[in-house]
Amino acid sequence: MAELIVHNAHVITQDAQQPYAEAFAVNEGKIIAVGSNQAIHLLQQSHTKLVNAEGNTVLPGFIDAHIHVWKVGNLKTFLLDLRGVQSIEEMQDKLSDFIKQNPGNGWIQARGFNEATMKEKRLPTKEDMDKVAAGRPLWIIRTCAHIGVANSMAIELSGINKSTQVPAGGEMRIDNSGDSNGIFTESALGLITQHIPPYSKEDYSLMIRAAEGELLRYGITSATDPAVMPDLLETYQYLHDNNKLQARINAFPIRIPDGGTEILPLPGLYKSSSLTINIAKFFADGGLSGMTAAMSRPYKNSASTGVLRLNKDFFYPVAKETAANGFGIATHAIGDAAIDVVLKVYERIRKEYPGTLLRIEHLGLPSSRHLQQMREQNIHCVSQSIFLKELGRNFSLYLEEERLQRIYPYRNVLNANVNLALSSDAPVVNDFNPLTGIKTAMLRKDVDGNTIGNDQKLSLHECLHAYTLAAAKANGNDTFTGSIETGKLADFIVLNKKLDEHNVLDDDLKVNMTYVGGIRK
Repeated sequence: MAELIVHNAHVITQDAQQPYAEAFAVNEGKIIAVGSNQAIHLLQQSHTKLVNAEGNTVLPGFIDAHIHVWKVGNLKTFLLDLRGVQSIEEMQDKLSDFIKQNPGNGWIQARGFNEATMKEKRLPTKEDMDKVAAGRPLWIIRTCAHIGVANSMAIELSGINKSTQVPAGGEMRIDNSGDSNGIFTESALGLITQHIPPYSKEDYSLMIRAAEGELLRYGITSATDPAVMPDLLETYQYLHDNNKLQARINAFPIRIPDGGTEILPLPGLYKSSSLTINIAKFFADGGLSGMTAAMSRPYKNSASTGVLRLNKDFFYPVAKETAANGFGIATHAIGDAAIDVVLKVYERIRKEYPGTLLRIEHLGLPSSRHLQQMREQNIHCVSQSIFLKELGRNFSLYLEEERLQRIYPYRNVLNANVNLALSSDAPVVNDFNPLTGIKTAMLRKDVDGNTIGNDQKLSLHECLHAYTLAAAKANGNDTFTGSIETGKLADFIVLNKKLDEHNVLDDDLKVNMTYVGGIRK
C-alpha cells in the first residue's frame, strides 16, 4: 500500500505508454501505481500522506546531465564571482575588495568574466591583474573555464618562463617581449592550476552542499558532474557512504587533466541509486564563446581556428582502454573539427565494444553528416540551450551569419533521431534553472532579444523530454529515473501552475515542491 499519494495533478509522466495521469502512489521511495484519482485512492491507508497538486503540473524531477556541481558550490563558498562585470576596472575593484576581505599571502581565485560583455572587449592580462594583486598570486578564470589569466606572482610561483614547454592542446599567450602575458587556454591552464594548493575533502563537501541547495530549489533531482578529479571523486564517495548526498549524482572521472599528457587511471565502476561512476570524460576542444572550440575554418575576423585538444591517434587507445573496462565515454566537442575527431574514434569503439554508452557534450556546430553518424552509432547529444541566451553576444561576435544561425541545432538533432539531453554546464552560465533552459530552447533568443537559429526551436514537450527521460538515457540511468512510472524512483516536482506552451514563458512559473525518493527536499 501507499506511503504517499500525489493526486489532483496534471502529471506529465514521460512514459510513452501512459503520457498523462491524475495521480500516483509511492511506497519505500518508489512509484507503485500511476493512474486516475479514483484508482490511486484505492491504495490509501490511514498513514498515507496526501499531496494535493491542486490541478498543477507534476513532472519527473529535472535531470541536469552536465553541470559542474562542485564549481557551482565553489562560487558560493571560496571563489569570487565575477559574472556580470562590465569592465576590467569593475573587475579590478571587485578583486581589490575581495583581497581586503581575505587577508594573507595565499592564492586569490575568481571566475566568471566575459570580455564580450565588458567595455574593453578584450581579455585582461597580467598587467591588469598586477595592479590589484602585485604581492599575492592571482588566478582568474573566464566564464567558460577554458581561458585563465594569471598575475606576475602566479606565473613566477608556477615556474613559468620563456622556455616553458606548453602542453599539446593549449596556449600560453605571449607579449611583445616573448614573455607570458598572463593568458592561458585549454590544457595550458594546468601550468598554473597544478601549483594552486588543493581543496580538502571538507572544502569539497561544503561546496557540494551549497550547490545541492540550489539544484533542489530548481527541481533538479539528478545532476551529472563531468570532469571529476580523483580527490573530488573520493569526496562524492564519502558523502554517498555517509548518506549525505541530497541529489542523485553521476560523477564522470576525467582521464586527461589540464597541464600535460598524463593519463589518470580509471576508478572502480560504481552504481547505486544515489551515486553513479561509470562514464569517463575527455576534452576534444575548447569553448565557442572564447574562440577556442576547434573549427575547420577560422572564426569571423580572425585567423584562429581554435584549439584541438585531442588527435585521434592519442585519443583512440585511451578511449579503447576506457571502454574495455566497462566505462562509457563522454567527450566535450563543440567545433566541427573536434566533432570529426571524436566521431572517428567513436566509430571504432562502437565496433569493438558495441554496448559502450557514448556521448558528445555540447555539440555546437555539427554537420548533417555528423548527425547521421551519431544516429547510426547511437551517440547521445548532451547540450546547453542556455548558452544561446547568456553567451549569444559572443557567438555573434565570433561567427559569421551562416554559422551563427546553425549553432546548437536542436531541431536537426531530433530530426536525425539522435537522443537530445538538455543541461546547463553551470557555472559557465549564471542561470541554471531548467525552466530558463526550456524557455531558451523554445525561443532561442539572446539577452538582447536577437533570435539565433529560428528554425531550430523546440516545443515544450520536446524540452521536457530532454530535461527528464532523454537525460536519464544519456546517463544510462533510465531504468530507474527520468519518468513517472511504476517501479521507478519517486523523484518528482510540483509546479505552481498547469503547464502549457504559453504559460511556460511566464516569469512567475516556478517549482513549488521537489521530492527525491518520495521525500520532500
